[in-house]
Amino acid sequence: MKLMVGTLTRIGGAGIGYVSVENDKLDLIWSNGTLKDPNWLAKTKSGRWFAVSSNGTDPMKPGCIHELRITSDRIQIVSSQPTEGAGPCHMAFSEDERFLVCAQYATGSLAVFPLFDGSLGQCIQLITHTGNGPHPSRQTMPHMHQVTRIPTLSHCFCAVDLGIDALVVYEQAVNGMLSEKYRIAVPAGQGPRHIAYAGNGNAYLVTEIGNCVYPVIFDENVGEVVGEGVSTLEDLSSVNLAAALWTTPDDEGLLVSNRGEGTIVRYAIPSLEKTAVYRLPAKQPRDFCILDDQRIVAACQDFGLVLVKDGKVADALPYMGAVRVLCIS
Repeated sequence: MKLMVGTLTRIGGAGIGYVSVENDKLDLIWSNGTLKDPNWLAKTKSGRWFAVSSNGTDPMKPGCIHELRITSDRIQIVSSQPTEGAGPCHMAFSEDERFLVCAQYATGSLAVFPLFDGSLGQCIQLITHTGNGPHPSRQTMPHMHQVTRIPTLSHCFCAVDLGIDALVVYEQAVNGMLSEKYRIAVPAGQGPRHIAYAGNGNAYLVTEIGNCVYPVIFDENVGEVVGEGVSTLEDLSSVNLAAALWTTPDDEGLLVSNRGEGTIVRYAIPSLEKTAVYRLPAKQPRDFCILDDQRIVAACQDFGLVLVKDGKVADALPYMGAVRVLCIS
């Protein structure tokens, strides 16, 4: 099995890494430091690869989207486009793979790009949110953290905005342009970060500031964040920022990473009963990849990759700044 790893070069990351997992061992095959802060990598269903990057140490400088060609020994940048905003951090694709949509944290904006055969087109739309939330430092302005295609709403995307405590649902026209359909308010000060979807269409939200998980309902013309939230923490007094959220392949579990407590927490769904806590040898697990029923690989930005098997650490690979990990095969 092969993995792609994205890092934050501004904190010592080596760029993009290509890693093998064989016999429960992690091995780095190659690194490429061409891109600055390639913190999110994504692949279309048809196999096209894309990465975001920054343009230096200034977080307010415009970012870039790159299409990549990946082989067993190297990556090649096929085409690149500026994102017209700063801090690109997440991507999603239209169902027909004709368009790429990018969320940008630093400017709270959403950029739309056409995907042509073999190339990435220029940005055709930039939407910038306005507003703020109650947190005195984290919510002084919009901070879009994720954009996903909503499985239960045709041609619709959900933009998760930490800065304004909102989930904004956009509908995409045939020409790729987005228009706001409705908004879902998130409890004030929670700082929504990521949405994940189970195969039955159920959706779940994790909040970065509040460290809580909530069910989310997306109906045709209205949505709702349900309940009071379930904490991701063992110790409610912990200094922590919840990060990644993924459902298990069997749609029976939900996993969340905790930066601070250094854990990955498992919940049963739809009950959200906490069923396991996996403790890691690093304190800053961000993204993680579910390999199979027994194994998870966590990208820990303060260390590297950690392979967890049956709830226990099986191997670790130093790769500083690791924040994104996903399977190639």
